[in-house]
Amino acid sequence: MKKDTTLRLIFPEWQGGINKNYHFGASVLSFIAPQGENCETAEVPVDTDFAAALETEDGVFAQTAIIRQQLVARKILMEKQPARVITFGGDCSVSQAPFDYLHERYPGLGILWIDAHPDISTPEIFPNEHAMVLGNLLGDGAPRLSEIVERPFSPEKILYVGLIADKMLPHEKDYVARRALAYMTPEELSENREKLHRWLESNHIQKLAVHFDVDVLTATDFRSVLYNEPGLGPVDYATGTMTLAQVAEILVEVQKIAEIVGFTLAEYMPWDLIRLRAALEKMDIFK
Repeated sequence: MKKDTTLRLIFPEWQGGINKNYHFGASVLSFIAPQGENCETAEVPVDTDFAAALETEDGVFAQTAIIRQQLVARKILMEKQPARVITFGGDCSVSQAPFDYLHERYPGLGILWIDAHPDISTPEIFPNEHAMVLGNLLGDGAPRLSEIVERPFSPEKILYVGLIADKMLPHEKDYVARRALAYMTPEELSENREKLHRWLESNHIQKLAVHFDVDVLTATDFRSVLYNEPGLGPVDYATGTMTLAQVAEILVEVQKIAEIVGFTLAEYMPWDLIRLRAALEKMDIFK
């Protein structure tokens, strides 16, 4: 790759969320996202035998497959050496390899984690790796996944945006407090963004990686989110309360202060397209 190139990394990992639809969502995102002239595209090969039985190992579902895919993603990044990485996921675990790579390239890198959930769980609590990924990047999370992180982040380099604080589980509240992880609730963001500016400036964040899990959005504003599956009904976990316009406004504001060198789009669930594809797959003419 050229020295100043952006890599568009299609990473349709789905095992971390135990949901095959994340694979399809990554393909759609890569198709609809704008593409600049100084971009190159690569795809991480992911197991697509969705009917295969996968084991829970060390408390993590499909751990062997996930580790293999993360290492392949890292290999692609190390070979291409892009200056910037846009990752199309897939479940939230797709941020691990790109953010780790970028942290090696830019030692002062900060993370803006835009999500309704903190993603710092452990295998003892939950088998879904997408709920552990930020913990892995901090050197915690799932032991075997955190072991392959070459340059763990320190807590002060991370800021949550849109976290639903009063919906956090007890272990999440404890971890966020114990590690002194900074966060801004949707209410704080709508009232005053001074804390956001202060975090960037006080931690000397000049390069930034953004993780954007679309479940930070409200389903009335953006329908393609996990918890808005047709017929699903109410869920018992935190659901987003932000709008796409609010998130876009924050990102435009942030890029005036720090250069965004990493950007992940994760957990996109285009339900209408998923349903249409499933209906068409039943017809012989498409086989």
